[in-house]
Amino acid sequence: MNRIRFLNEDNAADGLPMRLVVTVVLLSIIIGLTSKAAILFINDKNEKNLQGELDLINKRASAMYIQGGARDINKPGDLSGSFENIHIKIPDSTAFVVFGGMPSSDGTPPAATNQYTDNVFYYVLSDGKIETGSSTARFRTNSSGLDKPLVLYPGDHELTMELVKNNNGTYVRIE
Repeated sequence: MNRIRFLNEDNAADGLPMRLVVTVVLLSIIIGLTSKAAILFINDKNEKNLQGELDLINKRASAMYIQGGARDINKPGDLSGSFENIHIKIPDSTAFVVFGGMPSSDGTPPAATNQYTDNVFYYVLSDGKIETGSSTARFRTNSSGLDKPLVLYPGDHELTMELVKNNNGTYVRIE
């Protein structure tokens, strides 16, 4: 008798759609939080890699700057000075990196540098985050007047650093 009553009982089926909805909602929340955590983890890893690359440039440029022996760029016959080649990789999550300038208010790389910000470097990530740092070395890029900061965009770069001097001081020129 109990067996027939058990087979005809359908009270448990009333709660089944609600259980299914709750299960789907909870599973969606868990998957969403896991995805967000994975994205943050990957972005942190890329930023740490970028910081490592910039630290490498900063350390080598600072050592070069402290050792001295700069080539005078106003004397074409002067062949003294220090050279160093570096290979770096800027991750795709980076908008750009600047050596020798401060962040501008409009978010674009600076077009010129000055004596007060030529020892500053910073990077801008694709999500808008900006991190700055300072160095012992003063940075410039290869131009006729050594008046431009170095701007790097994502990708692989072969950089040549040279210690040079002119009437305004000593710089690590990066090409």
